[in-house]
Amino acid sequence: MKTIIMLLACIFTFALSPLSAQTGELRLSTNYFNNLEVFYITDFDFDNGMNNPDIFEYSLSYSGGTPIDISIEFKIIANIPSLGLDNRQIAYILTRPFAFKGEVSISTQDLDLNMDHLYYTDGRELTGIRIEESEFMPAEEFANLQTVILSGSKLPAGDYIFDFTVEPEGAAPLSEHMVVSVANPSTLDLVAPGGMLEDNFEIYSLYPLFQWESIDFMWTGLNCPECGYSIRVSEYDPMLHSAIDEALNDQSNLPYPDDGLFFQLDGDPVAGGADLYTAENSFLFPFTDAKPLEEGKTYVWQVHKTFPTTSGSETVESGIFVFTLPAMGGEEESGETTQSGGSNVYLQILEQMIDADTFNQFFSGELEGYLPTGVVTLNETQQLTQDQLSAIAGQLLAGQITIKSIGIE
Repeated sequence: MKTIIMLLACIFTFALSPLSAQTGELRLSTNYFNNLEVFYITDFDFDNGMNNPDIFEYSLSYSGGTPIDISIEFKIIANIPSLGLDNRQIAYILTRPFAFKGEVSISTQDLDLNMDHLYYTDGRELTGIRIEESEFMPAEEFANLQTVILSGSKLPAGDYIFDFTVEPEGAAPLSEHMVVSVANPSTLDLVAPGGMLEDNFEIYSLYPLFQWESIDFMWTGLNCPECGYSIRVSEYDPMLHSAIDEALNDQSNLPYPDDGLFFQLDGDPVAGGADLYTAENSFLFPFTDAKPLEEGKTYVWQVHKTFPTTSGSETVESGIFVFTLPAMGGEEESGETTQSGGSNVYLQILEQMIDADTFNQFFSGELEGYLPTGVVTLNETQQLTQDQLSAIAGQLLAGQITIKSIGIE
């Protein structure tokens, strides 16, 4: 079990900031770091690192005229709610001073019990890395952690904190603090709209906001382009479908045209993270590039969640929710013009743009029975098409713009 802790320590051994010492510079550059959400212990081979998952690669270099002697101190601290560990030190490691000059590349696949056989990029062997001191958490607590890891085959969810100090000869010590959050994000529960088939759940928006609950997660775009959330929405017809999963796999409204897959939702870039993404737990049915939902019909929907692990990407499925759009009337006369239910699209867009209480207050009161003419004006000068209005509504819901006022004549 200690080799697991040693592996975690080794992952961050070389995560050093640039440091000037003597006449040269000790520097680390990150070639890549693939964010992972689940670490399966069985994916690591402590005897042959070439079998380890490809998580990262660092380049460590020192450009001085003569080698520099450095020693490194490690502390690994864990916050694991399921084990009652709060800011608990689980490992301490101190290396003997060793001479370093040149450049080495360190990847996950270099980490094994033979790690003392590392090589500079020019082919020379890097020697002298030895452990001076090491200390681990008390046996009882360590056994509890070991039981959880072995029973689940993966590190338990929580924060793993790595504090280390580099002490170069002739220069002040340099300390770093890093946190790795392990989420194990396999939960995925639908929230709205809809429920079970027998609930006969009705909604009144042709552009519903789909919502679900799940643990937040992140992924690297280059390493896992398929990661994130995806959704599928299909019509349910009890005359054609014997079950809701059969309806889900029939012709879909989203994606459209139907390719037999799920519609991939865009990820959100993580601030300060190169090629790192996360995802929202909601999605507004699009105004374009989808087959419109229709009144008087019932629909089913499901969400897939794909996240990165040491074994590659994994996908979990939510349950299936069902909702019905009740018929809200056919054609109505307005003066000399016949306005079909299609004009309700403008009302649906308007409902998305203002809060539900305000919408219901107006349209069940003085505006009851109102049907839009289809004439929409922006800033009292620019007349908008339905598609342009839909695009503005999408920007509003995404938080990209704000509305000062809306007037209805």
